[in-house]
Amino acid sequence: MATSTSTTVFIQIEESEKIEAIEIPPSCTIEEITSVFYAAAEIFEDSGAILKLLDASGSIVPIGHGLEGNSKEEPYKLKIVGGTVKCACLCIRSEGKCANAQAKARGEGKLVSSSSIFAFAQSLPSFSSATAAAKPNNNTAVATLTAQLSAQMKKVPIAPRLDSHYTHKPKYILTEETKGYIRTPSFDNWSWDDFELFGIFEFMFEDMGLLSEFKIDVETLRKFLMAVRNCYNNNPFHNFKHCFCVSQMMFGIINTTEVHKKLKPIDKLILILSTIGHDLDHPGFNNTYQINAATDLAIIYNDISPLENHHAAVLFTLLSNDETNILANVSDAVYRDARKNIIRCILATDMAKHGEIMAAFKKSAENFNFDDAEHKSLLLQIIVKCSDISNEVRPTHVAEPWVEALLNEFFTQSDTEKAQGLPTAPFMDRDKVTKAGAQVGFIGYVMIPLYELAAKVLPNMEDAIIKPIRDSLVYYKEMLEKTPK
Repeated sequence: MATSTSTTVFIQIEESEKIEAIEIPPSCTIEEITSVFYAAAEIFEDSGAILKLLDASGSIVPIGHGLEGNSKEEPYKLKIVGGTVKCACLCIRSEGKCANAQAKARGEGKLVSSSSIFAFAQSLPSFSSATAAAKPNNNTAVATLTAQLSAQMKKVPIAPRLDSHYTHKPKYILTEETKGYIRTPSFDNWSWDDFELFGIFEFMFEDMGLLSEFKIDVETLRKFLMAVRNCYNNNPFHNFKHCFCVSQMMFGIINTTEVHKKLKPIDKLILILSTIGHDLDHPGFNNTYQINAATDLAIIYNDISPLENHHAAVLFTLLSNDETNILANVSDAVYRDARKNIIRCILATDMAKHGEIMAAFKKSAENFNFDDAEHKSLLLQIIVKCSDISNEVRPTHVAEPWVEALLNEFFTQSDTEKAQGLPTAPFMDRDKVTKAGAQVGFIGYVMIPLYELAAKVLPNMEDAIIKPIRDSLVYYKEMLEKTPK
């Protein structure tokens, strides 16, 4: 909640339905407040754009301490006039000089901003190396790079007010039939809205015994889930529903194979947090783009799994705040173990590591031992990897819209790469790939080998999980045959 001396204002960006909440502590300077508004508009302060703030009557009001608090139902309108607007989908976001304002807000439990994630990045050896390598004898250049890195990270709402639709309604009551359905890999995500998905997330935490085992406060869990949703961007594919699908598929796999009976509570905690956090703040452009375009994320992480490192950093930034820290009651030893393996699982979703992880798991599968820590860690990584690319396990009417969404995201990246003179991948080029062709290759050469390898350790995979994938391969092969050459 805001302090009695802070002001909360809600703004709606021009030509957008999204409403941003901004906390203005009394200690902020006008420059800092202005910077936050530029950040909300996702443009650089030096872009030449002018921000006009209009109240409900359409009158222009000054941006500063004189702003009166308002409601989400009657937000201020923020108009952007002139200048060069930076495209958010290219992961270019500016927060200017608002570090003090954001730090103040975070101190009040409001949000964690780019400065918090940037501070995390500063602690990494790779960050120091990248900064030093920029131009070691030029303090101005290093300062510029530092400012660019800080500006790149968008603010992350860490402790949002809980939406009354979610908190003031009676708890979602799931029938036993529905609970059983959620435990299956054929679950249809399209039939549920986000608030209902929150309720299903709660059920999964409860069903795995995590609430009681790790003394997770339900209200903290709800704040965490809402912060997670806010940290997923509105990409065609890499969005909050994808986060849910990956988490629910993990839940479906461990129940279908009954491996949940062999997993310890901390293993299940690692799985659910890894799947929830595996694509946090995904910009819609993959690692290849990040590296070729030399984005800030690629610089921070020295071209090594920049997105996956960022996803993990955002997750643990959320878990560092008291209001969304669902691990507040675990011991230091449990936290360290969970953190180590969650990071491993998230990094395992980088397809650049696919062959390496497959080879390691194939070796362990020959004589798999659930009491072997390294074997267990590899199994958790494989479960997360399977869950991440699991759409074809679901019925075709559920899975096919996801294919369209992914191709849409791919095509946008390829178009951008062409415009920027960057290398392009044939499988992302709208002029070279077809849906059927892409699916036949991916299912046949990536999905089926991965799931067949997992089945060497996980029982009951064939009928409920692998067969639907094989059926999907047949479906797309038939589609490919009918596709005009």
